[in-house]
Amino acid sequence: MTNSMRYLIFLILAGFTGVTAWGQTSTTARPMAVNDTLTEDSTYALQEVVVRTSPVKRKADRFILSVPPAQNKDGVELLQQAPGVWLSDERISINGSSGTKVFVDNREIKLTGEMLIGYLRSLKSDDIARVEVLPMAGADKDADAQGGAIHIIMRRHTDKGFQGNLSMNASFASSLQSYQPSGSLNYHSGKWDTYGFASGTLVPQNKGDLYVTRDYVAGDKGFSSLTRMKQPSRYGTIRMGTVYTMDSSNSLGVELEYVRRGYIWPSQSYSTLSVGPLDMESQGVYRQKETYNMYTATANYIHKLDKDGSVLKLVTDYISKDLHGRNQYQIFQEIGALNKDTVYRSRSNATYQIATADLSWKQQLHKKSFFQIGMKYTYTGMKDDACYEGLEPDESWKPNVAYGYELDYHENIGALYGTYSLDMKRGSVHIGLRGEYTQTSNETERRTRKYWDWFPHIDGNFYFDEIHKWMLIGQYGRYIERPTFSALNPNRIQTSEYSYLIGNPMLRPTYINKFSITLVYNFRYTLTVGGNLHHDLIRQFGKEDAENSDISYVINENHNRENHWFVAITAPWQPLNWLNLNASFIGVRQDIRMYREDDYFGHFLYFANANATVLLPSDYSLEAQYNGVSRLYSGNSGIDPRHTFNLHLRKKWKDGRCVATLGVDNIFNRYNSYFSNVPSYSSQNRFELASSGRLMKLTFTWNFNHGKKSGAVTVEKKSASERSRIEGK
Repeated sequence: MTNSMRYLIFLILAGFTGVTAWGQTSTTARPMAVNDTLTEDSTYALQEVVVRTSPVKRKADRFILSVPPAQNKDGVELLQQAPGVWLSDERISINGSSGTKVFVDNREIKLTGEMLIGYLRSLKSDDIARVEVLPMAGADKDADAQGGAIHIIMRRHTDKGFQGNLSMNASFASSLQSYQPSGSLNYHSGKWDTYGFASGTLVPQNKGDLYVTRDYVAGDKGFSSLTRMKQPSRYGTIRMGTVYTMDSSNSLGVELEYVRRGYIWPSQSYSTLSVGPLDMESQGVYRQKETYNMYTATANYIHKLDKDGSVLKLVTDYISKDLHGRNQYQIFQEIGALNKDTVYRSRSNATYQIATADLSWKQQLHKKSFFQIGMKYTYTGMKDDACYEGLEPDESWKPNVAYGYELDYHENIGALYGTYSLDMKRGSVHIGLRGEYTQTSNETERRTRKYWDWFPHIDGNFYFDEIHKWMLIGQYGRYIERPTFSALNPNRIQTSEYSYLIGNPMLRPTYINKFSITLVYNFRYTLTVGGNLHHDLIRQFGKEDAENSDISYVINENHNRENHWFVAITAPWQPLNWLNLNASFIGVRQDIRMYREDDYFGHFLYFANANATVLLPSDYSLEAQYNGVSRLYSGNSGIDPRHTFNLHLRKKWKDGRCVATLGVDNIFNRYNSYFSNVPSYSSQNRFELASSGRLMKLTFTWNFNHGKKSGAVTVEKKSASERSRIEGK
């Protein structure tokens, strides 16, 4: 197979030795004798036979990238060849859409950023059967799976053996140290498949500065502040599971997972507010401490109804998360000759629980068509409370009732869904409908809401030729995006004397209508035109405090309407055997109407991603990456443009079993900056956090196995979208 992903079958013969008879020319009529015949060796060269087929096929709702075992690529390199997939060290997306889920053998990989990329690099093409890319999730997925999904299907091996990997990622800067160890192990023996995974993130040092300036409408006022912060953190995950294959038709799986995170973030802020000739100096000392523990249990039962792919599945999940926060604030103010000292503290607790059960039946009607029906129930519970206390002159603590809160929120969702898929010679179609009945209850404020929602989905493909080199794809789906628990939590987080963050328990879910038309050329080049139409889109707003307009805060609110009209292009190209190029671009027209009575206003946005990989001798490779984003808008706030360049040198040993990477991210040291406009002033914020600046990176991965490589059989889950709400993604 060539690097251009065309399959070549070579039939090469060094020589075929035969016998050629040379007869003497005779003018007589006598028969030719045997001795008159001479023999001579002769060689016939057989011409090369070339058979081409497509490595990328399009089913009704997905691209399927077949992976031959001899490619010697890792999971990231394979995804770079998949149509519409965007990769960076920070995220993976399909056509730039946020919220894309990554699954390996139907198990969601609950890693983000560099740890997810590192895990995917540990997967080898020898062990991967195919990669499936779903730009839009179907009706069989949760209605809030609006970012699409990537499924990596591993090869199955029947021999006894184990395989695994150990990896260490390290990042360094002048004020940053970050270490990310991880390891996985898969073991197969007879009817048992057992696996384990552990990872951690240890950040002992991560310093940053936040600079804020304001331009007041009133010309006699001015403001500037500097916040110096430290953001060390600890994060760890342990996951273990086993799958018991009772016979060729039945299997049972169980998985347990534990996640713990903790941090203590001290910071100091220095602010100056000028009103005419008077300067008000403030200094704040803050200490924010938070820890959480999350437990997950999953069980599934799979019964194969026939050998054609018909199957009955039951999947159950339970997630519990306990979060505890302990914050303390001390503020010193000087107003002329007056001094003021304020000390207060807060204690917050949150408990989240999610339980799901999903029963589905897929029936293969014949080789190219099937239907699937199912039902799912999801329970979500959230209990939050916080107590704020101020230090009195007699050194006693007095509760501040205005800042304290309690929230007792419950959510029950019942879903029914059905899909039908048909593949034809010149195209395919996939249709589905999902109905969800939702009941929400805010016990704190005695509010209950009940409603039905319908989420249709349709995919249609047309093939212009028999090998599907040219394809036209149309898709439509309706989705919902429920607010994360962190956005609902009305906990107040102080960032300085003049600014804070707070959640909004009144948030409504966002409804999204997504549609697109995609033209595919040569199996992988894509041109997509479409729209994402949002109703009640959740966005961050900057606001003035009702009691003091000089104090601002950030809160999530619902936009009435926001429509995104986009053009997306992906162009993977291999001009030479040793050079791989991959470029993606999205242009967006953003139309916003914040409130029902407002008029629409709009912006043009763009996103660009480009990767170049140079294959060097001795299994070295050099990778260059560019990521660019235009100015982004969210309500009355926004993010300034940012362009980053990364450069990595990678070395492989022992057929890819050992991989080391040395690189520099964000070579030109570009930080994030934000802006916000409120009635009294506009503000500019520049956040220079070490982990967002220029970084030196070192990664080492060791892949090992014993005996025949075992397939990475894992327990299927159905709680991916619910879990993302807990984690605030």
